[in-house]
Amino acid sequence: MSKKDTREFIMETAFKWFLDKGYRNTSMSDLVTATQLSKGAFYHYFKNKEELYQEVVHRYFISYYKQIDWNLFADKTVAEMEGMIQEFYRSFVPEILSLTPKGLSRYFILFFEAYEEYPEFRQEVRTFYEQLREILEAQLSKEGNVNPSLAAVHLIAKYEGFMFWVAVFPEQNIEGFMV
Repeated sequence: MSKKDTREFIMETAFKWFLDKGYRNTSMSDLVTATQLSKGAFYHYFKNKEELYQEVVHRYFISYYKQIDWNLFADKTVAEMEGMIQEFYRSFVPEILSLTPKGLSRYFILFFEAYEEYPEFRQEVRTFYEQLREILEAQLSKEGNVNPSLAAVHLIAKYEGFMFWVAVFPEQNIEGFMV
């Protein structure tokens, strides 16, 4: 395995462990054992759990926020933007569910753990939602909505609430809710 592949493998393994056990309940020893690398090889890539955690948060959370091309929303109607948001959740939710047998609730736990522990992550999340709200608000205003700020927040909350619903009721088919 190449250095890049090994590093990615460690991060993927750590992400799954952090999802299943949480950051605080996962030890470096757990991670070394799970990767089946020697302790020395493992520590060659990451000097401690906090460094690995920050890399995992960057890779599996912040990178999603940074890859959004906000220009794709330009000249779109609110209905078209909502379709784009729906499509994101249609792919994102199953992707997260495939990573842990414990369901989407584990994603939320790790998300809010990172939100509390990692100020850079908190700022990225806030910036993302502020940008999304501003884009939606501007288009809602153009389309004559009487309270575009509130309507934008409602639209975002609709889909974030959907994710929460799936975390609480993982047995339900997500396609039935995406209308």
